[in-house]
Amino acid sequence: MDIDWTMVAKAFIIGGLLCVIAQVFIDKTKITPARILVAYVTIGCILRWTRII
Repeated sequence: MDIDWTMVAKAFIIGGLLCVIAQVFIDKTKITPARILVAYVTIGCILRWTRII
C-alpha cells in the first residue's frame, strides 16, 4: 500500500486552518470551545449529507 503524501499534506493544512479559525473565535468572541465543536460537526454533517465532501 502506497501513501499519497500530497493527500496527507492537504489534510494537515486544512486541519491546521480549521484549528486556527476555531482559536480565533475562542480568542476574539465569547463562543465556547464546545459550541465551536458542535458547529464544526454540524457543518461537516451537512456537507456530507449534501455530498459536497
